[in-house]
Amino acid sequence: MSEIILFLIPIVGTAIAVTCDLRSREIPDWMPIVIVLLIPLQFVVSDHSIAWWQHVAGAVVALTIGLIVGYGDRFGGGDIKLFAALGGWFGLFAVVPLALWISIAGLPLAFWAAARKQRDFAYAPAIFAGVCVHAFVPDLLGRVAF
Repeated sequence: MSEIILFLIPIVGTAIAVTCDLRSREIPDWMPIVIVLLIPLQFVVSDHSIAWWQHVAGAVVALTIGLIVGYGDRFGGGDIKLFAALGGWFGLFAVVPLALWISIAGLPLAFWAAARKQRDFAYAPAIFAGVCVHAFVPDLLGRVAF
């Protein structure tokens, strides 16, 4: 039961972020904070195979990627903080696959926004889709690549 709750935390968290982003075009600051604060729960509840430093490094790498992408005003502050929290949740070696799935999911949103002549758009749905792909099939990149 506790393993299921751990599995659902990033999914439910990003689903809430989608709702907020679509309504107000902002992801509340408390959302990534809650995800980060729940990371230690993984060590207590499950037989965790990822070292604590991989969570820290994942958050730092995800934050760095988010800041680079966000420099052009295409990835908002809430998206950056949420991605950093998810990097911390999933760990260092999940950041690149997670970023890839989020980018792939964001492509149709970008085309849709461009067709409607919108300068920006809610990116949380792409983050949610990327999290779902990574959560349900964490080794999909390896399956596709080889």
